[in-house]
Amino acid sequence: MQSPDQPRPVGRPAQGITKKVSLTLSAEEWKEIDQSGMTTGAFVKDRMKKAKEAAILEASPAPQPPITQFERERRSVDYPRHYAEERWDIYQRFSDEELPSDAVIEAAKQSMYKVLYPNQAENAVLETRDQYICPFTGKRFSSMDKLVRSAIPTLIQWATAQQRREAERAAARSKENS
Repeated sequence: MQSPDQPRPVGRPAQGITKKVSLTLSAEEWKEIDQSGMTTGAFVKDRMKKAKEAAILEASPAPQPPITQFERERRSVDYPRHYAEERWDIYQRFSDEELPSDAVIEAAKQSMYKVLYPNQAENAVLETRDQYICPFTGKRFSSMDKLVRSAIPTLIQWATAQQRREAERAAARSKENS
């Protein structure tokens, strides 16, 4: 708060340090800047902001431990509360959309924390499912039994096709030799 005898600042507040820069870019890069509809400075700042956001997201991965039970269960997941808090900060700092009031943001945060982190839990608590990824097809299954049941006809079909191709090749070779 200012004292009454100090003059009020005039003009817009400073956003940072201004420096002159010379850029040498390809014609395609200049065209991209022109097509963006932004000034060169705004374009560079936007790219820097997006690069910083990506670096922050990569710097704090959320590891997920393997699930050892076969059925669905509600359990603690290795996703600490501070990860969620960081995501909120990133969203608010780098969102391209106009954000609602602080009261709305705070209500949304509290709703997330209440549901994901009940009783002030340090790690998220939620329902999880075991998933098994088939090494043959890449499909996901809820149990190994379902994976194997699905893989059997697929593997039979593949082996049948392989034998048919080998028989066709052998017939073609014997036809060439005779």
